[in-house]
Amino acid sequence: MADSDTRHGGSSPEGKVHKHTEQGFAGQGEGRAREFWGEVSAGARHFSLKDRKPPEGRLRQFFYGMSLPFHIGGALLGDPVARKQYIRVGLLQSIAALALALSCMTSGTEAAESASKRESRAEARAKAAQIRKVAEVLVDQQVKKEAAAATRRAKEVEAQTLQRLQEIDAQVARRKQADAQHAGEGTPPGPEVQPETAAMAGATPSASSALSDDESPENAPIGEAEDIEGATPDAQKPSPIPADTPEARLEQRIRDVEAAAQGADAGTSLAKAITALVMEATKDLESEAPASSAKERTDATTDDPHTAEDTQAPAIEKSTWTVNGFSVWGLAFWAALFAALQLAQWVVIALSRDYHDAISRKASLLTGLEPEDEEFPPRVRLNVVWLRKKMKRRWRSFLLLMVGVPALVVITLPFMCASRLVFTALFTAWGAWWWVVFTAAKSARAWEPSAGPTRPPWFLRVWTVLTTRVPGLRWGALQRYGASWGRRTEEVFAPISSTERHPWVFAGLAVVRFMGSFPPMKFFVRPLIPVASAHLLDEDVAAARKALAAGANASPPEAEVPRPADVW
Repeated sequence: MADSDTRHGGSSPEGKVHKHTEQGFAGQGEGRAREFWGEVSAGARHFSLKDRKPPEGRLRQFFYGMSLPFHIGGALLGDPVARKQYIRVGLLQSIAALALALSCMTSGTEAAESASKRESRAEARAKAAQIRKVAEVLVDQQVKKEAAAATRRAKEVEAQTLQRLQEIDAQVARRKQADAQHAGEGTPPGPEVQPETAAMAGATPSASSALSDDESPENAPIGEAEDIEGATPDAQKPSPIPADTPEARLEQRIRDVEAAAQGADAGTSLAKAITALVMEATKDLESEAPASSAKERTDATTDDPHTAEDTQAPAIEKSTWTVNGFSVWGLAFWAALFAALQLAQWVVIALSRDYHDAISRKASLLTGLEPEDEEFPPRVRLNVVWLRKKMKRRWRSFLLLMVGVPALVVITLPFMCASRLVFTALFTAWGAWWWVVFTAAKSARAWEPSAGPTRPPWFLRVWTVLTTRVPGLRWGALQRYGASWGRRTEEVFAPISSTERHPWVFAGLAVVRFMGSFPPMKFFVRPLIPVASAHLLDEDVAAARKALAAGANASPPEAEVPRPADVW
């Protein structure tokens, strides 16, 4: 009998529990996946032209916001006239941006190549100057060595000369002494004396001749130095420069240095050979006109075609898959193209944004929404007013983002070593939240007052609580910073309030806006974002207008500015 069976043959409750647990583990993941997919599909299919109220549930609201631009795009594609304009404008803008990006890549490549050539030429000149300095040091050392050797040899010759003179003087003295001895003895001069006298007579000329024939102390160093410098002027110079190519002349100079170092070239100085090699190597680099050097090389190759074939560098093979010096199979090409497309995309939108406004108006009408812009004939133009307004909005967005950085720094101080990582995470979340707010602000409905009183944003409420209730943070400087922070963000309280009422829906819409900000998708997604934001805010704006019309709020309430003493 099994352990799970009872005496009567039935299964025990423990066996049922084990079987149920095994089946539960097997189907638990599948059930959760089905539940998740049901939430996603329900949120994506929630779009309706009559009922614009967001669905219930955060997950459904998030995917409803993500799918809303695609539903609006489907409405555009369903109308023949709107479809033609939508596709034609998007394709023409993409082609114009691509052409402008490729032209920017061409000019950028040429500028980079010219800058690289200038840098390489400057580096070559600097290297040539360094080589010349080293060569000059080597030449000075070699000259000093040769001068020291010449001085040493001159001293040796002088010492040998003095020793020879001393020997001659000693010999003359001995002969004089011998003559004096013979004269004291009274020996008459005879045949034996005559040779000695002749020898003595010849001794004096021999000494003078020795002084004249041998090197004197004054003339010995000069003559030795002349022997060191070389026998003839032609022997002092390196071999003549061959009149063929710079490479051959450079090779000849290298051979001269090797011969001078080994002592095979009699009379050639190593210092002079090194100097000639350096001058030959740096001759082309010192010239300010590279074209003249190239012309000389061309003339030289024309005179000697065989030498030109041997010394000419192999030409770089051009591939058909190369665009402006970039290979289409390399990462550098796509990175440069993407960077150029970002710039070209902004230029194209600045010139043809009227067509996006016209497409947004048609999308609003096709989805049953009141358009925010009046009808006008679109055209390609540079709208200076729009550019000025756009720059002001970008500057305001930057200030709104950076004004909260001191608060993030104060919050991350207690984390000590991990403060940098925590600050990076908080700043990323802070920037993402403002991206969601700016997405909601794409519609003019986000700037209209709400039905109830407008309260400060969540971050100002949290900061006020921290600086008024938490011990250690109740400083006057932090409270004054909170008040200044509130005054800076007061003008965007309305879109912040709209975002706080529907955070998950606008978060999904912000994801689509971010994914569609890359070229060329932005040309097709940009006209749909304001219409989607207007769909999400239409119910709130309608309720606020009804309340204002009924007299519930005769005038829009002023936004509250946080003060240090306020507590929410």
